[in-house]
Amino acid sequence: MKKQAKIISVVVILIIIVLAAFFYSQSLKEPKVKEQEFGGFQEGTEQYYGYRYAQDNLKSADQCDDDKDDPSMNFNEEFFQGCLKYFENK
Repeated sequence: MKKQAKIISVVVILIIIVLAAFFYSQSLKEPKVKEQEFGGFQEGTEQYYGYRYAQDNLKSADQCDDDKDDPSMNFNEEFFQGCLKYFENK
């Protein structure tokens, strides 16, 4: 009986270790987001930021260039393209 208890304990501990390793490896993976969700633009580009800005803040494509004179916006042609692309895909 004592031998069976040791075997069961070892098996339970191994299962816990395997599960912990699996969940840890899953937490290290970067979440895969479809590029289509962001207009196909790579994260970190001006087009991406324009697309996300439109997605988070604007109601229509007419608003894409409303803040072009705001120095904090870093408005440029690539940003504008991304903004417009959001409304094309909508």
